[in-house]
Amino acid sequence: MNLNPTSGREQAGNARPCLVLSHTKYNFKRQGIVVVTPITSTVKPEVKMMVEIPSSFKVKGSVIAEQIRTIDLNTRWWRTTEEILPSEFVDHVVKIFTAIVG
Repeated sequence: MNLNPTSGREQAGNARPCLVLSHTKYNFKRQGIVVVTPITSTVKPEVKMMVEIPSSFKVKGSVIAEQIRTIDLNTRWWRTTEEILPSEFVDHVVKIFTAIVG
């Protein structure tokens, strides 16, 4: 997914992998608006905001749980990996973000 333009310390990237957090029903209802969080190739278990992706998936690295963004897929370049991370993994990422804003 293309996350540019960005500002400050936001995760940038012309072709950055992202985890879609919003439900498919929401995405269709909103006609391409999705809630995502970027993925970095960096793995730092000591950083609790970075959740390592299980090794069995194509995309390697960590989800950056603190950098949630709403993206319009109609105006940005994107493609799917056609992989679905386990719901427990996604719930863990959401729980971390909820702790930040809660």
